[in-house]
Amino acid sequence: MRENEAVPTPVDGGLTLADKASWRQAVKTIFRLIPPKTRQRLDTGLNERLRQYLPDTTDRILLAFHPLPDEPDLRPFLTTWIARRGSLGLPRWVDNNRLSFHRVCDLARDLIPGPAGILEPRLELPELPAAAGGWILVPGRAFSETGERLGRGAGCYDRLFPGISGEKIGIAYDFQVFPELPTDQRDGRVDVVLTPGRLLREGKGG
Repeated sequence: MRENEAVPTPVDGGLTLADKASWRQAVKTIFRLIPPKTRQRLDTGLNERLRQYLPDTTDRILLAFHPLPDEPDLRPFLTTWIARRGSLGLPRWVDNNRLSFHRVCDLARDLIPGPAGILEPRLELPELPAAAGGWILVPGRAFSETGERLGRGAGCYDRLFPGISGEKIGIAYDFQVFPELPTDQRDGRVDVVLTPGRLLREGKGG
């Protein structure tokens, strides 16, 4: 894929709304096609969107995620958030596909590889109740324009969402957002979808 080529979508490949696994695989494949310079440009735009959307200083807790290779990289924004004395919680994967969030003050010092090789907060870091978060930044394979979310299939965030009182913000690139998705009643929804080019709340673009 060349730098200026349009990013393909699962719909271009003829996928239906019946097959979650195929949609997950299609989005995963698209990530592999994007040149590093394009990813860097998209990440820069997304970090700037977050800076505009969330307050500069606050005493409210932000729950977020450390990026996997096929997720948007929010580390520049998270580093700025910490520097401005904002409270940050990142997830640790625990038994039965559950997530617990723990206070992180330094992305380089406070994270270690977890059982799956994913960087997680150190064991001794204090836990932050998910219900105490003012906002939670949520990764996903794909989102719909009305807040539906297609995750990786483990259900971690779907189990977490009922206990979240803060605003749930889906984080994605523009090619990960579709008019509709193959979801069902077990799949959690987000309140906002934020991309480098769009802000979607209750189906309305910004």
